[in-house]
Amino acid sequence: MTSPRPCAAEPDLFFSIVKADQAKAVKICQACPFQQQCAQTAVEQGIRWGTWGGLTENQRRTRKKPPPPEPAACGTSLAYWRHRNKGETCIPCDMQRAADVEADRRRRLEGEHAKGGTKTGYDLHMRLNEQPCEACREVNRLACALARQRRAAARSRA
Repeated sequence: MTSPRPCAAEPDLFFSIVKADQAKAVKICQACPFQQQCAQTAVEQGIRWGTWGGLTENQRRTRKKPPPPEPAACGTSLAYWRHRNKGETCIPCDMQRAADVEADRRRRLEGEHAKGGTKTGYDLHMRLNEQPCEACREVNRLACALARQRRAAARSRA
């Protein structure tokens, strides 16, 4: 089975520094169905060596990279992480992050309540600064009692 990429047949030709080889590689690229994608990828990623998508090293150097995308507006999750990665703080972004975290905890708490109340549900209630429901409180009470019994048993064996 032959490759749909013409460059696969003679890969060394595409990394030659001889001008005649480069011209031959450019001509081969013109018949490739992936020429545009290959050239765009080489320019965007700053590939320094070889002929890619019909563009030699010098031709790629003279092409301009597309401008970076506009940064996300403050008050969004994406902007929060951009600030965080730079070690910055931003009140609108911090407020949005807090709202996202609370919404995620409420969603998870709903799942725990669907199980009939759990220790995780109790912990989520506490993280949301709210009084735990009866089901979650009861499970937590039983879990704490069991933990006390295990500690007492471990002490008596020692």
